[in-house]
Amino acid sequence: MWPRPARRQAGQIGNLSIVRGFSLLETLVAVAIFSIAIVALIEAIAGNTRMQSWYESQGRAVALAQNVLEEIEYVGNLQVGTDGGDFDGTYTGYSWSSEILDCDTPNLCEVHVTITWTEGEARRDYQLVTYLRKNDSETSVGLATAQY
Repeated sequence: MWPRPARRQAGQIGNLSIVRGFSLLETLVAVAIFSIAIVALIEAIAGNTRMQSWYESQGRAVALAQNVLEEIEYVGNLQVGTDGGDFDGTYTGYSWSSEILDCDTPNLCEVHVTITWTEGEARRDYQLVTYLRKNDSETSVGLATAQY
């Protein structure tokens, strides 16, 4: 019969004994990896917060520009020129300007509405451009209806 191999005792692999715990080098590597991961996570959260703030400001500017344009359209008396002002209340810090230009096409005006605000140290703006039909005495305000 062949000799039986010696039984291994728990905690030994071959002639090496298993040392339980971590060495100083392993601990330092783990802490370095953890630190890099935490810094990356904090940067991602900060970037997300900045983008959310930018989207909120941009969305507010779009809504304000549409409101100014609707007011210009509602008044209906389109005169070539510029106008502007500041918003107050909830929208303090936002200002608006509008410019109405004549077009080559009869009974049309080109309307530019610009919303401006300050975000941090940067000055931001949003511009909305459209064409509106003049409300002359010879034309009515309805959809594609004209009186002759």
